[in-house]
Amino acid sequence: MSSNHPRYGFDRYSSVRIAYGPSFAPDGQHVSFISDITGVPQAWILDLSTSRIDQLTLFNERVSSAVFSPTGKNLGLSMDPGGGERHQVWTLDMENLAAKKLTVGDDWIRVLGSFSPSGESVCYASNERDEKFFDIFTCGVGSGEKNLVYQNDATNYPLDWVDKDRILFTKANTNLDNDLYLLWPETGETAHLTQHSDEASYHYAGHAKDMSTLYVMTDKDREFLQPATIDVGTGHLDYLIEEDWDAIGGSISPDTRLLAYFRNVDGASRLHIYDLEKRQDFLVDGLPMGAFESPVVAGRNLMDWSPDSKHLIFSFQGPRHNLNLWLYDAEDRSVSQVTFVPMAAIPSSNLVEPEGLRFPSFDDLIIPVWAYRPAIGRGPLPTVVFVHGGPESQETARFNIIVQYLVNRGFLVLAPNVRGSTGYGKKGVHLDDVDKRLDSVRDLEYLVKWAIGKGLAKQDRVGIVGGSYGGFMVLSALTEYPDIWAAGVDLVGIANFETFLENTARWRRHLREAEYGSLENDRELFKRISPIHHVDKIKTPLLVIHGANDPRVPIGEAEQIVERLKRHGRQVEFLRFEDEGHGIAKIPNRVKAYTAIGDFLERTLLVPQKLGPNE
Repeated sequence: MSSNHPRYGFDRYSSVRIAYGPSFAPDGQHVSFISDITGVPQAWILDLSTSRIDQLTLFNERVSSAVFSPTGKNLGLSMDPGGGERHQVWTLDMENLAAKKLTVGDDWIRVLGSFSPSGESVCYASNERDEKFFDIFTCGVGSGEKNLVYQNDATNYPLDWVDKDRILFTKANTNLDNDLYLLWPETGETAHLTQHSDEASYHYAGHAKDMSTLYVMTDKDREFLQPATIDVGTGHLDYLIEEDWDAIGGSISPDTRLLAYFRNVDGASRLHIYDLEKRQDFLVDGLPMGAFESPVVAGRNLMDWSPDSKHLIFSFQGPRHNLNLWLYDAEDRSVSQVTFVPMAAIPSSNLVEPEGLRFPSFDDLIIPVWAYRPAIGRGPLPTVVFVHGGPESQETARFNIIVQYLVNRGFLVLAPNVRGSTGYGKKGVHLDDVDKRLDSVRDLEYLVKWAIGKGLAKQDRVGIVGGSYGGFMVLSALTEYPDIWAAGVDLVGIANFETFLENTARWRRHLREAEYGSLENDRELFKRISPIHHVDKIKTPLLVIHGANDPRVPIGEAEQIVERLKRHGRQVEFLRFEDEGHGIAKIPNRVKAYTAIGDFLERTLLVPQKLGPNE
């Protein structure tokens, strides 16, 4: 079956399932997690002693996180109706499996924090007072009685109810800068734990039993995120170990002896365990090439220790491994995969591991790119450039069904981490800010020239695909460098920075202006760099895909570009999904969207033809 590399339809790739977001029950035997086995992400439970999995929630809508209460009596859930990212907080009674909604009013976003130590209450963030800001609430699980415990005109998310009197919360200043605070919910009093002047991120990894110490991943006064401790009394910060790659994830064992984290080495993740007693760090062997990341709300529930500190459960994926739960055994330092959700019978031999390559850009900056080569040959090939969103994001060694599908169809796929990507230090992530925006688009021009020069990509047979901010990159690449592309696919992309910032969800605008520039100061720049004002330069066929309920990049962005292209007599196809948000989540919609992408790219890149601008 594997020797001649059969071709599969996207329905098969879209049937590959994922499992992520684990949470240990107090018994140490059961783990809750999220999986889309039924087609919609729901809460499931794994029995580690038998490997049996079972479905807990039976909703029609996506469950985005699930966490056990300290007593194990309840599961705290987030669910967002309609894909609009307006998450609501629910609980599931583990005895009778009855689900109960704690938050009222689906027009507001609720971000689940954690249970109180007694398990009788939950804390969460809500923007019900003012759409722009998130305040912190507590709510009784039994009574449903809610209390506003912290009101502040900022983006505040609770992280952990650390003891009966205090909640730890994070205040997001930008996507790359935040602060940690302690909150006394009875009085509303707070203590600021992370004083800093320059930009710094603090990712919470747990606390000492007596709350004397916090464990974090931070880049305060550093280029990269590193594991560190914060003295809660004095605020003093100590780095545990330093390397020139980001430390991500991060979770302290309940006995506070072992700190688990991943090193993101050039987009591939490696599991590390830091022994706090011995002050030693060691790399765990046994994981495939892959990435530690999963689609979890507010970055929580990425990994969890068993109550006895003997096992760490985490979700992990790789180019040839769909996202599943893996278990680390602290006694013999071994790792093993513990869930095996369906792979739709695609043999591992049919999946391609990328090669990490590098190319020089216009200013000699060296840009990393993942090259996924199809089995059919080495010579210059029809090529798809796949651009990640963000832009504060990174293309990692993950299981990417779109990329694997395109490679299976015979395309070379090049997935670059252009300037402005995360993972390469603080300086790197700011190389595309505000007026430097188009420098990252120029990186794409240099990628194509390099790939053609190296005999990888076939001239006049290069397409570009991107989603969200990657959709802006597609439109911008087509308007800035119209002659090097033969096709473009824009998924939920930004066409016009002015209308995007005016219409994006209000709570997001100030966070995004830190990256893009502000409506107040930068309208002239937006007019200059927004693809909508350069549509007449687009020569290639374009496919646009968007969800009508998108709160991040409103559907108007797609409508503008399609309408303008039609007016110019250009070749444009538009797929609009009434029941989707930012991205295509529902399986039938995904099959329709990605099959359309595959067919479109085959028509434009594999079939010998050269379309003029008005054909």
